[in-house]
Amino acid sequence: QTLIGVGSSFTESAASVLAELSEETRKKVMNAYFSPQGAHISLTRTHIASCDFSLRNYTYAPVAGDVDMEHFSIEPDRTYLLPMIKEAQAVQGADFKIVASPWTAPPWMKDNNNTIGGSLQPQYYGVYAQYFVKYIQKMKEEGIIIDAITPQNEPLHPGNNPSLLMTALQQTDFIKNHLGPAFQTSNI
Repeated sequence: QTLIGVGSSFTESAASVLAELSEETRKKVMNAYFSPQGAHISLTRTHIASCDFSLRNYTYAPVAGDVDMEHFSIEPDRTYLLPMIKEAQAVQGADFKIVASPWTAPPWMKDNNNTIGGSLQPQYYGVYAQYFVKYIQKMKEEGIIIDAITPQNEPLHPGNNPSLLMTALQQTDFIKNHLGPAFQTSNI
């Protein structure tokens, strides 16, 4: 196996705690993690919309039935998460990749219309693929490159809040027939 990196996670809860520190202390923490003189973290993970380490549940597509993603927005991440990632990027000598994972699809795309459990309805596979495309594009506009994604965090554990049950067959269909082609079309 090839080791891609060793790392940590960017989460809204960690970012909110760091935001409470003085600027000087926050810089010391970020340097300890990301500078070549510190741990020099080389691989990180973040969440696509809310996760179980968020301050609240949120989605980037909050308007039910918005299949064209007209109301898609990463605005919920502007308070804590985006500033934390940008601070890490600004550390002298920082060099890390970012893997992003969703904990759930927007509830209106799921068969239980809930943040907990349920499965992505097949008629929304293409829409959810566009959700990933929009996310990667919006993060790039912020100067944050998403190097890799997973289709689902803990896909067989629908008890987290938020969570989504996504079997191997569902993931295969989603990636092969929807996400992969959407990434190709969008040059991702």
